[in-house]
Amino acid sequence: DNNLTFLITKELFDAGIFVNPVVAPAVASEDTLIRFSLMATHTKEQLDYALEQIHRVFKSHNVID
Repeated sequence: DNNLTFLITKELFDAGIFVNPVVAPAVASEDTLIRFSLMATHTKEQLDYALEQIHRVFKSHNVID
């Protein structure tokens, strides 16, 4: 839901990961997305950290197992 999407976005931002929430009308009203953008200048360590944080936050909200 939108509230969970915004909460996850904030928690990731607090962990130093910038993602964009995507909610209606950009997606169907029953859907939400989190957009994660990469650049060639990101290091492997930065990517590893970002993925660890995304996994941690998603898991804490039962978005993933």
